Amino acid sequence: MIDSDNYDWSTFRITYYYNAHIIRVFRTWTQSAGLESFLITRGVYTSKQNTVRDDDESPAKGDHYHWQFRSNLEVSGDITQYIEKQKFAFTLGDMQVDLNFSVLGDQTEVELIQSNIPVTNEGKVSEHLNWHSRWIFFMTNLSSVLDYGNDLRDENVNLTASMELGFTPATLLNKK
Repeated sequence: MIDSDNYDWSTFRITYYYNAHIIRVFRTWTQSAGLESFLITRGVYTSKQNTVRDDDESPAKGDHYHWQFRSNLEVSGDITQYIEKQKFAFTLGDMQVDLNFSVLGDQTEVELIQSNIPVTNEGKVSEHLNWHSRWIFFMTNLSSVLDYGNDLRDENVNLTASMELGFTPATLLNKK
């Protein structure tokens, strides 16, 4: 049972296992072309020298990213760590997201840790609960893309699933 008085709202951890080689999983998580297959609609990495990287080019520590989601949300931040086949980390607003990769038999384990979450009422909901749910959805979506080639995101941006970004229930939209 979770003790709500002592729960650490400043961080969360999710671990997911993929039936794919670590190189494939790592590149899908780190290259714009890979991210666009399960997470975002458009991603751009810009090097420290202000050069835009190709969609199938890996970023480097210190690069800047700009991601556009299917909803109207756009996020920008910096790559804080990049170790091939081991670690990919980036800022998300004032928060930090770390992805750790390891081989477990025929599978690839990905551990996602989001930290520096504001411990405010809004931070608990917007940054902790919402991002936790979103990451679970997107990690599951990546599994579907890798295993079956199916992207689980709804093609109709106005009907994004509740786990995606920018969700408003259709019943509420119809009342406006």
